[in-house]
Amino acid sequence: MRTTMWLLLAAAAAGLGACKWTEFDDLQDQTWVDSTNKPGGVKSSDYGIAVARGAVSGTGGGRIVVIGAGVATYSELVYDATGSAKFPGTQLDLEMQYGIPNIGQPVLIADPTTDDISLIVGSDNGIAMLTGASGALKLYQLFNQDKPDAATYMLAPTQTKELPMVAVGDSVLGALLPALPMGGAQPICKLGDSATPGFMAQIKALAAVRVAPAPTDDVLAWDAGGKLYKYPGTVFNGCATAAEPLGSVDTTFKPDDGSLILSIDATHVILAGSNADGGFLQEYDAATLTAIGPAAMVPGLRTAALLKVDTQQYVVAGVPTELVNGKSVGQVKLFPIEADGLGTTQVAAYNDAQPDDNQSFGRGVAVMPFNGKQVIVAAANNEIFAYFRANLADGSVLYDETRQGR
Repeated sequence: MRTTMWLLLAAAAAGLGACKWTEFDDLQDQTWVDSTNKPGGVKSSDYGIAVARGAVSGTGGGRIVVIGAGVATYSELVYDATGSAKFPGTQLDLEMQYGIPNIGQPVLIADPTTDDISLIVGSDNGIAMLTGASGALKLYQLFNQDKPDAATYMLAPTQTKELPMVAVGDSVLGALLPALPMGGAQPICKLGDSATPGFMAQIKALAAVRVAPAPTDDVLAWDAGGKLYKYPGTVFNGCATAAEPLGSVDTTFKPDDGSLILSIDATHVILAGSNADGGFLQEYDAATLTAIGPAAMVPGLRTAALLKVDTQQYVVAGVPTELVNGKSVGQVKLFPIEADGLGTTQVAAYNDAQPDDNQSFGRGVAVMPFNGKQVIVAAANNEIFAYFRANLADGSVLYDETRQGR
């Protein structure tokens, strides 16, 4: 739980009768943070199991998408330019409207070029993919499968915009159909590997990488066995036979549910893997499928996002079981992306300065565009933290105050 101090700042000589109240949060290292508890209109008993940025630009404030469990809900927090959070009433009761029951760890992805997001979860009728922006989230497709394993947006051949697709086991579904025609069969592409007879992929992470100079994407798939595969985008059109990879490499880490592939740029990615034994972060060249630099082992890693501050990029890693002063509090850790690979030593760690035990701080992380900058957002039990200013562990400024009028 946070503690808040109110400081009265003296007015300028031009207006001696005026005053200004500014809120500082005593989260560690003089980091300025806004903490928002679950809004009263949200029915979920477990608010904030996943978060994603809700707007791609974030001019004049920012927007964050929040998923809740208990009662499965989609909702949004909208921040004005001063950093004040409002709940505009944008909420979907996913169980009532779409037959989506209580959800554990959903697959939540943001379109890289528009305000759209996609939520992919199990429902009473199979896998439901809901897509939309700014409260307009609607049922996009239903898949006759049990649960999603991974998802990504990709720009497929013949398409003019990125479309979401979902992986289930060894199959990828939905890349080329904006909507399923009445009575039509959903295209399914099975990912194969003739170099391994009897290969049946168990895809745990997907990512699209742009193929220059053509405006289309190839697809990376990270298998539960630890192999990273690259498949040509041309196969994602309901291929009748198993698609063959352009190449593959053994990453030495076996990813499980919740693992991610984060795109740094057109040719570089971060593998963010988690399993029961630990967590794994490493940079890879997507063109050559070669590792760049050593891996950072991050026990307890659950999720991750990319942060860009000027020209420097970082991996924001959520570790919700991290011990702080002997309590299972959770932390968000920051790792720099350098010219020779990912830095394996964290340069910052953030947590509530007066936390509750089992707070699960960092069980969801996102980078929210806000007032033209990027800021870190962390989810905990029924609470969302937005970092409007952040320092590194050595006391230097990661990014300075992003709020306007402060």
